[in-house]
Amino acid sequence: MKKMLRRTKQVSARAIQIRKYMKYLTLKKIINYLKWKNDLKKRKITTSSFPYTIDFQPSGYCNSNCRLCPVGLRMKGPEKGFLEVKKFQEIIDEAKDYLIQITFADWGEPFLNPGIFDMIKYAKDKKIITSASTNLHFFETEKEFKKLLISGLSFLTISLHGVSQETYEAYQPGKNFKETTEKIKTLVNLRKKMKKDEPNISLAFVITKKNQHEIEEMQRFARKLGADSDIYTASLNLRFYLDDTNKTIEMVKEWAQDEKIDMCTWHKERINELYEIILKEKEINFNRLDGLGYSGRHFCLDPWKTLTVNWDGTISLCCVDYNKYAMGDTSKESIIKIWNNRKYRDVRKYLLGKLDGKDVDFPCKKCIRY
Repeated sequence: MKKMLRRTKQVSARAIQIRKYMKYLTLKKIINYLKWKNDLKKRKITTSSFPYTIDFQPSGYCNSNCRLCPVGLRMKGPEKGFLEVKKFQEIIDEAKDYLIQITFADWGEPFLNPGIFDMIKYAKDKKIITSASTNLHFFETEKEFKKLLISGLSFLTISLHGVSQETYEAYQPGKNFKETTEKIKTLVNLRKKMKKDEPNISLAFVITKKNQHEIEEMQRFARKLGADSDIYTASLNLRFYLDDTNKTIEMVKEWAQDEKIDMCTWHKERINELYEIILKEKEINFNRLDGLGYSGRHFCLDPWKTLTVNWDGTISLCCVDYNKYAMGDTSKESIIKIWNNRKYRDVRKYLLGKLDGKDVDFPCKKCIRY
């Protein structure tokens, strides 16, 4: 049975949704997408396209305490705040001719932002597919769920990571599994009552040592609730502990799944090899990991694929950069121009081995995706 497991995205259900949004495509978007595919394939230093999908960070704050998240662990990081609706609209207006889809997520709970529903509606009015990730704790009343359902959100991913109080609370201490389950039921039933076919609802389940025995149950659980399931290997975010060998080893021992189930884009066998090296080494030797091909440099395409708009309007390379290395600032420069500015060109050169990494300070230099 395990051999049949795949990262569950309920392709058929999502395909129906995507077909519905075909009317959002324009000739300019299609041409940009084809150029994007070519730029990605050829790893062009200066691209002729703009990403067709980007991430937004509506909120730097979160109302949960997830054990594998730097926000939940209250790690020291950048200043936090909320993305202003006006700033969001300005960026959308600049990039709307290229964007097919945007995602609201990234190191924070998006629905804590008071303007989130206005942002979703604005993007929908501009014919852009929208998706968001949430822990669902913000939603307390039926009124708030109705706001979500009339906003026009296309896809909603709900972080669950367990189908019992024990496993759910292991990831989100102090949170109530039954309460969250009831909220999911309320949302699904209200969507039916209001005769809405969106958002498509998916339950996210990251595999760890604590919940790996619940994978099949999670799939059944999601179907029973009327939702899809998105199951994949958890990221331990080891990049945050590279200067603390004991902490890195502790994280691997406590959380790393030990069943060889390939539910991610980077083969589980490769991840297991990485974890084994970390457990054996007395000191993390990043150069050695880099040489063996275990660092982000060897499989990361993000600087060609997408970008992240932070709550303050600055631009980050990717959604895993918690410290928010600024590639540009949309208050000073167009997001279109930022995409091919000097920093972006240098990052692409660096990842292709065409730029000496001795003096660079890009986060890619010490990135382990898992």
